[in-house]
Amino acid sequence: MTVPEEPPVMPTADEAVVRTDPPIAVRTSFWLWALAGLLGVVGAALFFALRDDWALRQYERLRAAGDAVVTAGQVAETAAGLSWWLLVGSVMFLGFFLLLAYQARRGVRKARTLLLVLAVFGALFQYSVGRVTIYGLGSALVIIVAIGLLFTRSARRFFPVHDR
Repeated sequence: MTVPEEPPVMPTADEAVVRTDPPIAVRTSFWLWALAGLLGVVGAALFFALRDDWALRQYERLRAAGDAVVTAGQVAETAAGLSWWLLVGSVMFLGFFLLLAYQARRGVRKARTLLLVLAVFGALFQYSVGRVTIYGLGSALVIIVAIGLLFTRSARRFFPVHDR
């Protein structure tokens, strides 16, 4: 006589596999992603606050170059649109950085890959539209260090090979 097999049972809390704490490289990377996003937002907020000065300097530069087609109002409108675009974009990058870095800190391998893609776009965003500032340079440098930390040997061991 054969004994029927028992159906699989969900593990109890004691039987569940407990994931270890993330290595120091992953924890440090999380905070670096937050710092990179904050640097981007601070730079965008400063540009937003100083956009009229920037527009005036750009208009004077264009006038000195002999470009009489562009008016001061057009340059001011461009500065206003650019400042909003940069501010909203920087806040979105901060949100994505925090969300994905938190997931990576939990050990989600896909988050690490998405952070790599986002790092490329984030660094390019900091250099877009000729707005290279110390905040953009700092943010791009922190992004490079943060993504590098996620691919160190200890961090690679932390992320599972098969993520379902």
